[in-house]
Amino acid sequence: MSSISLKTKSDKNTEIMSKFTKGLFWNFDFEKMNYLRDKKMIIERIIDAGVENDEIIMWKTYSYKDIKNIALNMENLHPDIVTYMSFVLKVKESNFKCYKKKQWYQK
Repeated sequence: MSSISLKTKSDKNTEIMSKFTKGLFWNFDFEKMNYLRDKKMIIERIIDAGVENDEIIMWKTYSYKDIKNIALNMENLHPDIVTYMSFVLKVKESNFKCYKKKQWYQK
């Protein structure tokens, strides 16, 4: 007789969160974070400062629609990140809230 292993929501959360770079969330209690509840903050941190692996996990975990909506509404992004995300999301740089508010870093 084989045993069936059922993952709980807690197990899935731990599995997903363990894949992200913990240093991105230095000012949060990483063990208490939830990938669904904290989706906005997680996506913002990855877009702003994540490494390639974080971005890969982000795209596997969250929907294109969620990532696009959160990215477009971020208030402060480096211009290089706006350029990159506009290419990835296939939107104009001027669609980003930070672009509209002119909160760009000085070059």
